[in-house]
Amino acid sequence: MIATPLTSIRRLCDTVVCVCKSGGEYGVAQVQALQRQLRRHAPGARLICLSDLPSMPEGVELRPLRHDLPGWFSKLEIFALPERCFLYLDLDVVITRNPLVDAPPGLWLLRGFKGHDYNSSLMLVNGNFGSILEDFLLDVQGHIAAYSGAKGWGDQDFIRDSGLVSGSLQKLHPNLAASWKVDLRYRMDWIEPAPAVLVFHGRPKPEELRIDNPRPGRVRVHSWRYRLLSWLKALRARM
Repeated sequence: MIATPLTSIRRLCDTVVCVCKSGGEYGVAQVQALQRQLRRHAPGARLICLSDLPSMPEGVELRPLRHDLPGWFSKLEIFALPERCFLYLDLDVVITRNPLVDAPPGLWLLRGFKGHDYNSSLMLVNGNFGSILEDFLLDVQGHIAAYSGAKGWGDQDFIRDSGLVSGSLQKLHPNLAASWKVDLRYRMDWIEPAPAVLVFHGRPKPEELRIDNPRPGRVRVHSWRYRLLSWLKALRARM
């Protein structure tokens, strides 16, 4: 059952949350990159990082991960935060302009970039959804096994199956986020107006590319390695 939130009361969520679990692909360098982008495009934003690392750059509020969940399942700990209105961002995104948006009460995820299910690279949270983490903790190993292929894939499908997702972020805020690989087909020329957040799920990661963002909402991605793929994607789109 999909929850239908009240839409009469909207709030601007000016807190941004990320998760940095040690032992994976991401570390303090990616948190710093996110912090720099927020300082440029949303200087009033508050950045909270849930992590098992001992320290974070000055200006980043460190909150401890408490349950030692593996990999992306650590993201479920955002639902235990006392903050009730925030934008969650993965560490493999690039901010091109102010991503802070208003939200009606509810839990809003990106629609899957291939047109189905949901993607948790960005989540807009306005309310108390602590039951999602609580339910996961009731059978951690069982849920990890089930959501590693049997019932779905990862935290995003577990969140989907909670029945608490209010709808897609693309419908709520149409130009908030886009996948560079799927939506923009590895586009290399200037993107303007650009989505507020470019999502680089899978490969390549932002640090493998040269990304120019001379002014808010104008961005270009450079990559000799992926230029041919960009050309082929554009050719297929015209056929």
